[in-house]
Amino acid sequence: MKRSHPAFYAGLFTVLALLYSLTVPLFEGNDESWHYAYVRYVAEHWTLPRQPPDQYPHLARQEASQPPLFYLLAAALTRWVPQGDLADLYRRENPFPALLPIGHRDNQNHYIHTDAERFPYRGAALAIRLARLLSILFGAGTVWGTYVLARRLFPQKEWVAAGAAMTVALTPGFLFTSSLVNNDALAACIATWTLVVLAPHPSPAAFGGTSFRRGWSEAGLLLGAAALTKLSGLLLWPFAALALVFYHQDTKTRSTKNFFFVSSRLRGFLLTFGIALAVCGWWYGRNWHLYGDPTGLAAMLPLVGRREPGFGLMDFFQTEARLVWMSYWAVFGWFNLAAPGWVYWVYGLLVALGAAGLVLFGARAARRKDWGTLGRVGYLLLWALIVAVGLVRWTLTTGGSQGRLLYPAIGAHATLLALGWVQLAPARARRWLFLALGALLLALALWMPFGVIRPAYARPAPLTMTEVEERVSHRADIRFGESITLLGYRVEAEEIRPGHNLPVILCWRADGPVGADYFVSLSLQTVEGLTAGQKITHPGLGTFPTSLWSPGVAFCDRYLLPVRETVPRTTIGTLAVGLTTFTERLPVYNKGGWQLGDTFHFPGPRVVVPDSGPVLDYRWGREVALVGYRLERGVLAPGEELELTLYWRALRPLDGPRSATVQVLQGDDKIAQTDLPLNLKPGEFWADHRRMPLAADAPPGVYTIGVAVYDPTGRATLPVYEHGRALPAGSLLSLWEVRVREPLPYAKDTQNLGEIPVDIRFGEIIHLIGYTVSSEHAWPGDAITVTLYWRLLTRADRPVNGFVHLLGTTVNPATGNLLWGEANQQLPVHWWEVGKVYEDTYTFQIAPDAPAGEYWLEVGWWDPYTWERYPPDIAGGEAVLSEWNSVLLRRMRIP
Repeated sequence: MKRSHPAFYAGLFTVLALLYSLTVPLFEGNDESWHYAYVRYVAEHWTLPRQPPDQYPHLARQEASQPPLFYLLAAALTRWVPQGDLADLYRRENPFPALLPIGHRDNQNHYIHTDAERFPYRGAALAIRLARLLSILFGAGTVWGTYVLARRLFPQKEWVAAGAAMTVALTPGFLFTSSLVNNDALAACIATWTLVVLAPHPSPAAFGGTSFRRGWSEAGLLLGAAALTKLSGLLLWPFAALALVFYHQDTKTRSTKNFFFVSSRLRGFLLTFGIALAVCGWWYGRNWHLYGDPTGLAAMLPLVGRREPGFGLMDFFQTEARLVWMSYWAVFGWFNLAAPGWVYWVYGLLVALGAAGLVLFGARAARRKDWGTLGRVGYLLLWALIVAVGLVRWTLTTGGSQGRLLYPAIGAHATLLALGWVQLAPARARRWLFLALGALLLALALWMPFGVIRPAYARPAPLTMTEVEERVSHRADIRFGESITLLGYRVEAEEIRPGHNLPVILCWRADGPVGADYFVSLSLQTVEGLTAGQKITHPGLGTFPTSLWSPGVAFCDRYLLPVRETVPRTTIGTLAVGLTTFTERLPVYNKGGWQLGDTFHFPGPRVVVPDSGPVLDYRWGREVALVGYRLERGVLAPGEELELTLYWRALRPLDGPRSATVQVLQGDDKIAQTDLPLNLKPGEFWADHRRMPLAADAPPGVYTIGVAVYDPTGRATLPVYEHGRALPAGSLLSLWEVRVREPLPYAKDTQNLGEIPVDIRFGEIIHLIGYTVSSEHAWPGDAITVTLYWRLLTRADRPVNGFVHLLGTTVNPATGNLLWGEANQQLPVHWWEVGKVYEDTYTFQIAPDAPAGEYWLEVGWWDPYTWERYPPDIAGGEAVLSEWNSVLLRRMRIP
């Protein structure tokens, strides 16, 4: 074949990496904002940042513990660029980002992006792009080094070097990582060229047919640079030592010019590692002086967070190895933007083919007793294994299961894969095999920026009203504040099961400038008003804050609302949406101008739970699992008993005494707690029945039911896992909620229910049986109190709004209608008991400018979700049906 040149693959990589860099918005990569904060700190202060950041202020967070080589180079490259707008970029952080790869678009952006980041670049945007360019150059150096490495190890395998360089150049994950501001591309480049320098040459004169290239000084410089780039660069040191032992021809000399009769192997050790220490030793000495730890991990781990006790190798393979595999090939953003599932199957097939071919190659070499070739394969496998062990060790220390941590071995991986692929086709067909593989890898690498990355950060498309109506099932015309309208909605499921996502479409329009950023708060509520699911996000699924809206532009969002797995029973769901900041919620008005409070409610799906209760999989310390529970009532009064049954299963013999605690709390306020020992044998189930009296003085509100398993001897809480995924350490499992209500307004005197008896039914739900009025005569400005007596006829599934109005015969200029006094309130009829009588009191003020004349007291009910009034039916008493689906109870005269 005609020999290819590494410049071709390095150039191809550079073009693709530039495409990725231009497609990925600023700071939308793994810790990029923190890496660049390190760069900027060095450029501004001419020194390295110290830990912790709360004592020595900087924005680099844990990255300030990284070795400094990349940051020094990037600071020198970008220091000249004025960056007064950098602080504004950091202030645009998204408070609700997705934290793990998900299968749909939703808050993949960690920052809010404006037109200030667009070309032509200036200020901070220009500096960050320049620093990204530095990473791209190091990535290209990795591709070039991979080609040289493969040629050096397997010079007779013409297609191996081309295939290896092609694989590195077209790996989307490496392209993405190399297009960002970080030290990963530099670490991969140095590691790859270290492999080149240490690589054994085919030679029959040495052990196993190989001999070491005498590049002592080059190896020392590279080892020092690797340790000055990432702590994982230290993995090269034991690897280099092994390479010097096994692949160096041990010749001795008695020349006094060569270290006084010292063997050449020992001389190589001293020279190589002496130079390496000279390059990087100062930084490790600095750490020892500042933190008492040469690696700096003592200062870094408190910021990153340590693994919870009990997380072991099996846990890694069960819960996080898959994420490592995915992110090695194609996970973008802040480790939260995955490619479609079929992409990983394609890469899996290619790796399987390469592995099969490699096994075939090894078997053929063993039959030929070609130990030199097997030794060179072992050289690459050894480095790949060391890097993999380093990743697993780091993962067992802290949460860092990302495939990019394997990139120091990407050159070795690609060479081994290419060597395997070569075995799968005869020599005459290998050209076409690699052309096909190259075309496939190139197509995937080109598709990722346009098919995966760009859509994740795109703002919603503007829509016409016709397009809006095609997307919604119900028009709404609900106004939030003064400038935002909810045009309509669609709930895409009539039934939903716990643990699933509920699709909800909301369409919005700005009717004027919106000065602040308001979040969309969307929740699914049960009939008790408890939260079965909640999502809080910027509009545009994180990309389109309200301050960026243009008046008159409409768009639609499709939210996937996660329904909690722990919903205790089948219930009718209600959806509630509001617009909120961290301190306020916008008032909500219907199309008639009536204020609905600060939340708009509309009908949701039926949440379907098995009759046996929710099916759970929460595990504590891999010893005991909570597999289900039953809650008798979700709404209680202070002093009443919470009845709860937990279903436990022992997974293995307990490692010591264990107790389970159940607590009912709101923040730090605890209103109930019980603790019971767990004495279970492996495989045994236990129905744990508890009756927990709530505090008699518990304030009304929503409380969390928290569960934990702990060691009663040391009080240490066991780590808890949900479907194999570790939950935050040291905290209670938030199982469900319970509402503590105010005392219900039972009628005190059931024999004399109001001065004026009536017999009026509203719908089929509630019965008005009497009322009282505080005064028969009133003057403008007086306060009127009306007390209504209701009897619940059938069980209600949600609250309703009741009202008492004072209607005149002339229009009130202040309201634009006949209303001269009003009182409204929400009735918690879904908590009332059928057959009991409740007292419902309204007080309002008559308008001070109300003219003399006759007025009516109007009474009615309306559904806050549909805004429809419940039709009344008058069976007895002096009352009049109005034309507005209400009852005119009584005439009043204002003199």
